[in-house]
Amino acid sequence: MRTIFIISLLSVLFFAGGNISLRAQAVTTGKVVSDKNGEPLEGAHVYLSGTQIGTATNAAGRYTLQKIPAGGHRVVVSMIGYGTQITDMVIGPEESKVVNFELKPAVYELPEIYVGDLDKGWEKDLERFIRNFIGQTAWADSVKILNPEVLRFDKNWWGKFTAEALAPLKIENRALGYYITYHLKEFEHTGMRTRWDGEPLFIEMDPADSAQATYWARNREKAFYGSVRHFLLALQADRVNEEGFILYNQRRGFYGNLSGNRSRASAGGILKNGKEDYLYHLNFFGRLEIIYTEENEDPAFMEWQHNNRRGPADQQTSFLELNEHPVTIDTDGEFIQPYGATQFGYFAYSMMADATPREYRPDGWLLASN
Repeated sequence: MRTIFIISLLSVLFFAGGNISLRAQAVTTGKVVSDKNGEPLEGAHVYLSGTQIGTATNAAGRYTLQKIPAGGHRVVVSMIGYGTQITDMVIGPEESKVVNFELKPAVYELPEIYVGDLDKGWEKDLERFIRNFIGQTAWADSVKILNPEVLRFDKNWWGKFTAEALAPLKIENRALGYYITYHLKEFEHTGMRTRWDGEPLFIEMDPADSAQATYWARNREKAFYGSVRHFLLALQADRVNEEGFILYNQRRGFYGNLSGNRSRASAGGILKNGKEDYLYHLNFFGRLEIIYTEENEDPAFMEWQHNNRRGPADQQTSFLELNEHPVTIDTDGEFIQPYGATQFGYFAYSMMADATPREYRPDGWLLASN
């Protein structure tokens, strides 16, 4: 439901080409008004976090979001002069929900947001933020934050590095062909671990020609395959092996350390149906090792890991640890609990530069018509 990434380097270690899921889909409607006088707000932006699904309110302050995949979502409302408001929603197939909003006026002092004397220290902090938010994969150089001046950074002597954005980040990904508006709620980097929370809206770029359209389609497919979303969808379809994944469960010993007790895991052993047919419960203890055999490691992955003792492997290894038992996932491969799982390894290596909308599926992929 939330676009939250908790990533770590501590082990061998967060969206037109592609089908949008054709499952039965839901609708959300509502009204956006000012909490000061109850007057309807025209032109407020309403969208589902992590998707391409968005709209603007009409003169009566009303909106409609259609073709919503069943599952957990965050509805985000923003408007110039008002504070952003977010609400969580779980919605079933063909269900219709009404979600209303009352926005509070907010005054932003432009000199606080757009200042012309950002120093070299700020520039170094920006580079650090980009490395740990956009990422260091092959596509990172094709991703640009168009308004970095809205970012403010803070760090302390024990190594905690945080960032805040005084306005939504405007991101351009020319490797995957998306404009992204990102409401950054939280960003924290400590030691070898990064955690952030935010609400992205994806808008497809118009390709200049067929060659660029093909390039974007190919890159989006590459971003999808081997990703945590691909894995969770394969898990739901009981096609883990067919999709190129091998699973092992690493159990912890008496003192909580990984004991080296490594055994094969199966989809049926860790995933159960939830109360609704569009929700699943994922449950295991220790650490789940996920090996994707269909792609090699990126050569830059070893540098990102600060491990130059070996070359790239011919498979990608990731890990998941659950922070709650069980966690719930929906049919788009989204965790319902915001901090339900921690990602390690290759899953953690793939950051915003590799992000696709939650409804994206490669053309012809097996679950596109489920």
